[in-house]
Amino acid sequence: MPSNIEFSELSSEHLPEAVQYATIAPRDAGPLPLCILLMGGGGSRQSLLDCQPLFDRWWEEGALAPMVFATPSAGMSYYVEDPIGDRWDSFVIEDFIPHLRAVFHTGVTAITGISMGGYGALKIAFAHPELFAAVTAMNPMIEPGLADAAIGARNRIHHAAGGPARLIGPSRDSELFAANNPSNRAIANAVRIRESGLPIYIEAGDNDFVNAHDGTEFLHRVLWDLDISHEYHLVRGADHGGPTFRPRMRAKYVWLSAALGARTPAEPAAEQLALNAIRAQIEPLRERAAASDSTTLRRFGILPGSV
Repeated sequence: MPSNIEFSELSSEHLPEAVQYATIAPRDAGPLPLCILLMGGGGSRQSLLDCQPLFDRWWEEGALAPMVFATPSAGMSYYVEDPIGDRWDSFVIEDFIPHLRAVFHTGVTAITGISMGGYGALKIAFAHPELFAAVTAMNPMIEPGLADAAIGARNRIHHAAGGPARLIGPSRDSELFAANNPSNRAIANAVRIRESGLPIYIEAGDNDFVNAHDGTEFLHRVLWDLDISHEYHLVRGADHGGPTFRPRMRAKYVWLSAALGARTPAEPAAEQLALNAIRAQIEPLRERAAASDSTTLRRFGILPGSV
C-alpha cells in the first residue's frame, strides 16, 4: 500500500518567505521516528515525492524502518546560517522540527542529506548533537579545509552552480564559511558530540565529478583525530550520481534504520556476550599499555602524518 504524502508550508521569522515542505509516512502506523531529509542543490519537496516509490519498496522489503520523512524546499540555499541573512539552522531547529513533532507526535529525530543537503545535515547535527538520534550524509558538499584560504580551485568547482553569495562564490565571507563548516563545528562541539553518542554516517564516491570526496575524506580525518565514532564509506568508482546512487542511498537508510533501532536497549546477543568476554581478557593488556601511552584508551589512534 503506498505511503501517505502531504504538502504544506511553514512561515518563520528566520527566513523571508514561507517554506514549502512535504512529508511521507507509512500508512496505518503509530508514532514514528522523524527523519529530516535535506535535498541537494535545487532540490525541493517535489524531490521527496520522487523518492516515494523507493521508500515504499524498501518498506515493503523490510529494509527501511518505519519513519516520517520531511523535506523543505531549499533551492540553492546551502542551508546557510547567516546572522545578517537567511537562517536555515534556526528554521530547522526552532521551527521545522518542533512543528513536525507536534503534528506527528514524535520526539526521536534523525537528520540526513544528499550533496548540499549532506553539508546541511552534518553542520546542523554537529551544532545540536543532543537533538538527533543519528545523522547521515551522502556525497556531502564539504570543502577540505577549516578556512577559506585553504580551499583551492579543485574544490570550488561546485561554486559555478550558485548559492548564497556570502557563502558560495568569489565574494565569500571567510568568517561565514568557517562558522558553517561542518569540520569546524565538529571541532567546536567535539565533547558534546562524543558524550551524546550521536551515530554518524558519511559516504562519497571516489570519482566524484565535483570532488566532494575530498571534503568527505577531510571530515573523516577530523572526526578520527577528535576520537568521534563514525562510519565512513569511500565507494570505489562511484560518482556524484549515476547507477550507484540508489543502492548507496538504500545502504544509507538500512544503516539509519539500524542506528535508530540501536537507540532502544535490547538484550545482548550471544555473539556480543562472547565478544565481551574476550574484551575482558584483553583489558589488562590495554591498561598496561595505557600506563605508557595515554592514547591507548582512545577509540582511534593518533596516527603519523601522511606522506
